[in-house]
Parts: sequence; C-alpha cells; structure tokens
Amino acid sequence: MDDKNLKAEESLRIIEQMIQRAKGNLYDSSFYFLLWGWIILIANIGNIVLNYINYDKPYLVWLLIIPGVIASAIYGAQHGRKAKVKTHLDRLNSLIWMAFLVCYFTILIFMKEINYQVVPGIYLLAGYATFLTGVVIKFKPLIWGGFIFLAGVFAYFLLPANYFEFVSPVVIILGYLIPGYLLKSQNKKNA
Repeated sequence: MDDKNLKAEESLRIIEQMIQRAKGNLYDSSFYFLLWGWIILIANIGNIVLNYINYDKPYLVWLLIIPGVIASAIYGAQHGRKAKVKTHLDRLNSLIWMAFLVCYFTILIFMKEINYQVVPGIYLLAGYATFLTGVVIKFKPLIWGGFIFLAGVFAYFLLPANYFEFVSPVVIILGYLIPGYLLKSQNKKNA
C-alpha cells in the first residue's frame, strides 16, 4: 500500500512540474513584448524626430522591424526546441500571434488602398492579440495592455494628427513595455 501511495505522490509531483513548465513557456513571451515594444517605440520616436528635422523619408526608420522579425524568429526557434512541454495553451497563444501576423502583413500589402492609414488597424490587431494573450495566461497587465491599444485607436480618430504622434509612444509604453516588464518579473518569480 505504501508503495502505491509513493507512486501516486511521485506522479502528482511530476504532473505539477509539467504544469509549472507549461506556465513558464507562456510567461517567457515577455521577450516578444519587450523586443517589439522597444523596436516600435524607437521607430516611432525616430519617425517623429525625422519629421521635425524635415528629413524627406522619415518612414525609413521603420525598417528596424526587419531585425525584429529576425530576432523573433531566432528566439522562437531556440525557445521552441527548449520547451519540453507543449500545451494547448502554448499552441493557442502561437495561433493568436500567427493570425496577428497574417492580418498585419495583409494591412501592409494593401496600405495604399486604405490611404496609408495603417496605425489604427495595427493597433486593433495588437490590442486584440495582447488582450487574448493576457486572458490565456491569466495576466491582467496584458489584458489592460490590450485595452490601451484600443484606446489608442480611439485617440487616432479623435485627436488631431499632430497630437497622435505624441500619444502613440505612450500607447506602446503602456500597452507593451510595462506589461512586458511585469511579465518578465512574474516569470522570474515562477522560475
């Protein structure tokens, strides 16, 4: 009888370890929020500065996205190999962000047809994906980050264009960076 109890306790311990590892996989997504938060913030502020100094192609600063895509792919490939436990929540979160990317690139491909007004669409997508990630991992700062992006969409349409360029960095800081750092902190606590 004692042997069966020991095996049951050992089985429960193994199951608990697997659950904790699965949670850790999702919490490791802080890398992406921080990477993209910083890239978008730097590009956004760079775009503002280049506009004010009358540089004729301020949009070129957004090419910073290319190294971000490469860094995300490398990190994702390395992290994917390390994850010993893949849960349905891991897969769901991956699908959320894959859908984001498909929609994001669709907006970029057809930006001429929408008169280059890509920001509200991208903010809607980012807010939706951030919100859902927060729901999946039960992390309120990401849920609030999703709402911040939605508020950014309203600001885009309701504020004069010259004000929005100053609102956009605030949206990135509150929607990605602060939740990203809080998620990273949470990940360290769970480690």
